[in-house]
Amino acid sequence: MSSREITFRGGTRTALGFVTAFALVLIGLMPVKEAVSDSSAMVQLAFEFGKFGLLGGIGLVALRREGVRIADLGLSSRHLPPAVVTFGGAWVALNLVGVGLAAVTANQWGLGLLRETTPTLLDGVLAPRLTTLLFYLVVVGMVEEFLFRGYFQTKVIALLGDDTRPRVALGVVTASVVFGLGHVPGALVAGASVRGAISLVAITALSGIAFGTLYEATRNVYFVGLLHGLGDTWPLVVDWQSWSGSALGAYLVGVVVIYVAAALLYRCWAVETDLTPAVGRQEWGRSISASGGAVPTETPDSGSE
Repeated sequence: MSSREITFRGGTRTALGFVTAFALVLIGLMPVKEAVSDSSAMVQLAFEFGKFGLLGGIGLVALRREGVRIADLGLSSRHLPPAVVTFGGAWVALNLVGVGLAAVTANQWGLGLLRETTPTLLDGVLAPRLTTLLFYLVVVGMVEEFLFRGYFQTKVIALLGDDTRPRVALGVVTASVVFGLGHVPGALVAGASVRGAISLVAITALSGIAFGTLYEATRNVYFVGLLHGLGDTWPLVVDWQSWSGSALGAYLVGVVVIYVAAALLYRCWAVETDLTPAVGRQEWGRSISASGGAVPTETPDSGSE
């Protein structure tokens, strides 16, 4: 496997600055979101795109301070085709399992459910269901996975000092908890109670752990981002969320099996290639100190790919 390493140069301050900037943007946008809630659908959609643009910009600034290229985190042109192929296979498998279970349990299935099961982010925009699907797959899933799995999770693991399983697990959990907390402002704007906000943090953190594990297996942000967007929309030929009992349980087990199988197949596919997930992570100051050298006081700039 590849011995390529990602070296972060920003130290703890950059990680804390990232979290702080992320929180300030979300909190600062709360009154703006409230102000545009009665505006046209296009204005609200522009706000959503702008919000994720700002959040993505925070990640890019952090990477520049770190001296790390975005491509090193699994967001380059060479990572996209295998991600799309693997995601497409997983989506087909989800539908096949759903159709099989629907046939056995007398639940409804059909191509028409593709339209019915896709939610609408906003009414009044052109092709609202398609717009919603693209928004979650291309914008929400990609930006959030880039920020919290691609950058922050990888950064935390580098700060912990090595890629041993306990420290990788701690990095995954830490990034997932921060990810969960990042959903609190939006929940409060939507009128959620404190108990509801806590429940949302727990559920979102658990999903973050799942996505973080998949990212560790593949190191491909595109793949995990597409799965994230799918989980926000579920455009399938079955409406499994309306199922109950053994049918629902069996389908949820099927989802887990398919996700894990897709990630492992990708990992096997990527071994000994430039897509390999075997990438070491280290913090420059820590590595310099360990070798007995002097730790520089300035962070060099780096370009991005």
